[in-house]
Amino acid sequence: MELRQIEYFMAVAAHQNFSRAAEHVHVSQPSLSVQIGGLERELGTRLFDRLGRKVVLTQAGELFHVHAERALRELDQAEQVVQELLGAKRGRLVVGALSTVNTYLIAPLVSRFKQRFPDIHLQVHAQASGDVVNGLLSNRLDIGICLLPLTHPQLTTVPLFEERLALVAPAGMHIATRRARMQDLARLPLVLMPVDYCLRKMVEAECAKAGVHPQVVLEMTSPEGILQAVAEGTGATILPELYVRSRLPGMDLQVIDLYDPTPRHAVGLAYLTKRHRGLAAEEFAAICQTTMQDLQSDPEQSKQNRPRKRTARQK
Repeated sequence: MELRQIEYFMAVAAHQNFSRAAEHVHVSQPSLSVQIGGLERELGTRLFDRLGRKVVLTQAGELFHVHAERALRELDQAEQVVQELLGAKRGRLVVGALSTVNTYLIAPLVSRFKQRFPDIHLQVHAQASGDVVNGLLSNRLDIGICLLPLTHPQLTTVPLFEERLALVAPAGMHIATRRARMQDLARLPLVLMPVDYCLRKMVEAECAKAGVHPQVVLEMTSPEGILQAVAEGTGATILPELYVRSRLPGMDLQVIDLYDPTPRHAVGLAYLTKRHRGLAAEEFAAICQTTMQDLQSDPEQSKQNRPRKRTARQK
């Protein structure tokens, strides 16, 4: 088995098409097909089902994919360790970040990181907290920004900051005060994330403390979609305050502080305990902490780094 065969296999699995995969790895389609055929003969089973122009992984292919991906990541890491020993600042860093945190933190963080490490290939994936954890455990991510507490025995966490949740309502919804008790949520229609999302579980836990059963009228997985639904009058929602304030300009919304109790959760960095953390990962973690401190001391920075508002059609 050769390394190029594994790389070709991964390309076909990603593109689900031999022609596009061949273009991606810069070989002819016949050459790529020969290599995949040789790999299948060596393993004694088909790795792909050919469905016309589309190819999909067989059960054996899915199992092989898990280990092949891990092997390639280990090789990347080995190269990075050697390059660091030689004093080079090259390689790749793959980060998973909470979708809400990604909105206001990642832009200034990436800017600072690339100034220090212009030759590091950085990938940032905006994900749900559970997906970040799964990415770390499967070795697809080098470092994650996720919700805490996290007690998995294979992961080490570093607290980053505490994120306060706020009530967000349409500008036209009558709410008597700029502050509201958690008990007041009982009378409001709410748009929340699905029940298997960590943020939803936290909201329900805070509601339970106040003896409130939330009236959920709509569930959506996208925080941006939730805000759009709220702006259009579907109901109110509960989202991280920093995220909401980074999205407020251009949206017809009002933000109300919640108290008794004030809902909040911890956000932190996570990584595999037994995995080597290279110089790039160490520096990314340090820059992440200082960038977050700056954002908390000057919330206006989060507004300056917000993405442009997209239309409903673009979503």
